[in-house]
Amino acid sequence: METEKRLTEEEFVLEAIRKLRKPPFRGIHSVYSGFNEAFRKYFGTSPVEATNRLAAEGKIETRPFKGGMMLFLPGEAPKRLSPEEIIRQIVGEANTNLTEEEFVIEGIKKLRKEPYKGIHSVFSGINEAFRKYFNKDPVEFTSKMASEGKIEIVPLKSGKGVMLYLPGDSPRGRKTDEALKKILA
Repeated sequence: METEKRLTEEEFVLEAIRKLRKPPFRGIHSVYSGFNEAFRKYFGTSPVEATNRLAAEGKIETRPFKGGMMLFLPGEAPKRLSPEEIIRQIVGEANTNLTEEEFVIEGIKKLRKEPYKGIHSVFSGINEAFRKYFNKDPVEFTSKMASEGKIEIVPLKSGKGVMLYLPGDSPRGRKTDEALKKILA
């Protein structure tokens, strides 16, 4: 009786990315695609160590994403801009000196991707760019701006970063509208 050829961890991960991704997306979400559970069932070990090792070896690329990690074949992950590139995108080629407040507001305007009205403080790169440009804590400054009503901050369930919005652009939940209707009725 012929024994079934078992895939190596690398083969398994590469096949998972190729076969589980849904066009036009180039990667898969480690949790939502079912990859993590399939890996655990097949190998009986944690997929996190394997994917971290494969990423460190350049066999795959990873990007943090809500509730897990996105996995990509080499060269297919979205490019990450350096803090210098993000600063250049915010202040422009003329390298205009912006105040901290102007930097945050311009950052939200220039880093958001349609159709989204806000940016993630960590994944957009604004925190790191702010820190490099001003040598100050971006969390402390954006919190101050929010308390003054100059921007809106929406905390994320993941606890990693927040969403930053211009005033009036943050999503309004149905509960907010229902509460307002009850209060004002």
